[in-house]
Amino acid sequence: MASFRWNHPATALGTLLVGMLAGACVTVRGGSVESLLPGKLAVAAPPYAADKEPIVQAARLAAPSVVAIDTTSRQSRTVFDSREDWFYGRGRQETREVPTGAGSGVLLEGGYVLTNQHVVGESVKTGGKITITLTDGRVFTAQPVGADRATDVALLKVQDPQRLPTAQLGENDALLPGQTVLAIGNPVGLSHSVSAGVVSALGRPLVMEDRTYENLIQTDTAINPGNSGGALVDLGGKVVGINTLVRTDAQNIGFAIPIKTAMQIVGELKRYGKVRRPYDGVVTTELTARLARMLRLPEGTSGVVVRAVYRSSPAAMAGFQQGDVIVRLASTPTPDEASYRKVLESQRIGQEVELGILRDGQPSTVRLRLAEAP
Repeated sequence: MASFRWNHPATALGTLLVGMLAGACVTVRGGSVESLLPGKLAVAAPPYAADKEPIVQAARLAAPSVVAIDTTSRQSRTVFDSREDWFYGRGRQETREVPTGAGSGVLLEGGYVLTNQHVVGESVKTGGKITITLTDGRVFTAQPVGADRATDVALLKVQDPQRLPTAQLGENDALLPGQTVLAIGNPVGLSHSVSAGVVSALGRPLVMEDRTYENLIQTDTAINPGNSGGALVDLGGKVVGINTLVRTDAQNIGFAIPIKTAMQIVGELKRYGKVRRPYDGVVTTELTARLARMLRLPEGTSGVVVRAVYRSSPAAMAGFQQGDVIVRLASTPTPDEASYRKVLESQRIGQEVELGILRDGQPSTVRLRLAEAP
């Protein structure tokens, strides 16, 4: 560390006198420090107030519309009252409700609750009970309106809603990587918890078990079991996503369904109790370099390969064959399965579409009328 000392007594005395004169020119008026010399000295900042922080304000706005969800499933078992009954198989059936899990949900207008299908799926399938708890402690029973396994979205309806808060919905198109977001939910049973992070990336596709997620929001906001179905919130207190899953082989890599996508599914569930999708009747796979060589296709060919055709389906009636390569649906090229699914889902049920295919290496076109997916 550098050290300093006075080199001459006269220098020290002169410096001391200058300091005293400067101090005499300073006065305190009305709690502020002003100098009689030109300009002003810096004024201390006002007292810190935690409730003015953007994260605190956003959480305060959004938290009342995020609920805890508890589910049970109805399970049947055979009960034997004696060894003799067991020996002769004279058991009786007993049904009981068993807790199956906990998650989160977001309150929408009209007493609807938006959540993940995997949060309530077992309860819906077995006729179990679904209970929601608000931040103010009120408890309601909810009934399933519909659920869509493919997109992992479910919609519930609260019975006899009484002055329920509703979420403000944001715009996914306005999200930016690096933007601050909050996850609000009930991780590992710790009700109404808030964690903060940023949007790590947008438009992430992900395959998980038999679900294919499209266009997910990636975030480093802490998401744990129980957060599923809860809200991903921007600093305006608006819900921009529904927290869905995490990468267990990583740290702080979580994903949320964009609220725009979720609300599109909500509209279908309200109308039909399910999501109606166009159906062609083919099972496809990616066209790899190995498959291209087996099918003797020109180098650089892109498309999706028909692996199987369902009986009595639109594709079967149109004459599709195993090994056909679909290169175009309607007027849009389909270089891979993701693009093929995206174009297919944009078509209407009952609509006649034209597909460009390669059969035995030769280009052809096939027309079929799309049905509703079973």
